[in-house]
Amino acid sequence: MTIDAKYIIAFLEKQLPENEQLLFEQQIEASEELQKEVDDIAFIWKTSSDLKMHNKVDTAKNWDKISKRIRKDQYKKRFLYFTRNAAAILLLPILLFTAFLYFNSGKNISVPEIQIFSAYGTITKTTLPDGTEVWLNSGSKLTYPQVFTGGKRTVYLTGEAYFKVISDKSDRFDVVLANELVVSAYGTEFNINAYHEDSSIGVTLVKGNVEVKNIDNSINKNITPGQYLAYGKGDRSIRIENAHLAVKTGWIEGKMVFRRASMTEVVQRLARHFNVDIRLDSRDLYDYEYSATFTTETLNEILALLEKTAPIRYQMIEPKQSDDKNFSKRIVIISLKK
Repeated sequence: MTIDAKYIIAFLEKQLPENEQLLFEQQIEASEELQKEVDDIAFIWKTSSDLKMHNKVDTAKNWDKISKRIRKDQYKKRFLYFTRNAAAILLLPILLFTAFLYFNSGKNISVPEIQIFSAYGTITKTTLPDGTEVWLNSGSKLTYPQVFTGGKRTVYLTGEAYFKVISDKSDRFDVVLANELVVSAYGTEFNINAYHEDSSIGVTLVKGNVEVKNIDNSINKNITPGQYLAYGKGDRSIRIENAHLAVKTGWIEGKMVFRRASMTEVVQRLARHFNVDIRLDSRDLYDYEYSATFTTETLNEILALLEKTAPIRYQMIEPKQSDDKNFSKRIVIISLKK
């Protein structure tokens, strides 16, 4: 006995012999798979538009057509189910990232910070997350985020640094200086001198454009290449003048360049570079001016050269160890020759 669609339809129409009818019923009850097949065929058979036409049509042929349509529809459903799930899997990371940006927009997202410190007597170079190159002078510190976010490139400087900023016309590059000034650019090269102990902040533009402003925007100045801007911390004064670039930026190449520099400027830069305490014994020394370029000379060699070009002498006091086992700085006392 072959059980096919034609046989099942004959069973549904009760056209089988009585003993086969009873036997097939028992087989249906014993097999879930057969029960499902009979139910599927019964559903189509019962929903035919005109039950009276069953005996006049080729039922098996029609069933073949209908079953093909069913299989086709099943394949379509499976394909749609697969593509829907695949799309959901592919879209999930995008949706999660979008949700993250949406719920965190306007919030301060914590990003780890990096601090770079250049020891006294050394020059340190570093590269920021956007590719910007920075040189730090002796005793300087730079703080910046591990990753620039929110369309901002903001760093914090104490001391002196030379910036070669990667161009980005959509995201400004801001250097914040001890709550005094903000130096902004989109892509340029400039030098900033902003040590805590100094009475002024200096900005020298080498290439491009920069904007110098303070926190409350009451000061807003633009300078052109080759210009130097000096900002007085006490009176908030602004002075702009032509810069001697070798003097302002020579330190990047390990040079100390002086051009008609006052004694106070000379000793200040020497003290910072060699991490010593230099004291002028007379106010008359303040008016002396020097022009020189130093590269690999030691502090003693530089002081000896200064003695030969001016009526001065110096005394070196070596470091002493205190009770807490720390050593004091070397002290240099400069006085007039008598």
